[in-house]
Amino acid sequence: MTIETDVFTRLSTFAGLAGVGIYPMKLPQNPTLPAVTMHKISNVREQAHSGDSSLQHPRYQFSCWAETYGAAWAVAEQVRLALQGLTSAGVGIYDNGHDMHDPETGWYHVAVDITIWHN
Repeated sequence: MTIETDVFTRLSTFAGLAGVGIYPMKLPQNPTLPAVTMHKISNVREQAHSGDSSLQHPRYQFSCWAETYGAAWAVAEQVRLALQGLTSAGVGIYDNGHDMHDPETGWYHVAVDITIWHN
């Protein structure tokens, strides 16, 4: 099982995100909101003197979409809480977020960047 599968499963089954669509990379056409899209921004692999240590810390962006500003931030908080409890990853989680508004759709978007340390 990959870390991506673990993350997707964790988000999809987390009670605080019940009813929220979780999608890889982009929203489907005409999505039901609120929704979350996820994609990997980068992946850093740690090296040891003997070579690859198998420790890595990819950074993911979780875009939380909703019709109101408050709802987008509420979904972002649930994403953060869901991933804090991800035990299969192991080492730790760091998060950072920012918010936006899409004038074309009128939707609010809160992007949460999370780095997950794991072997």
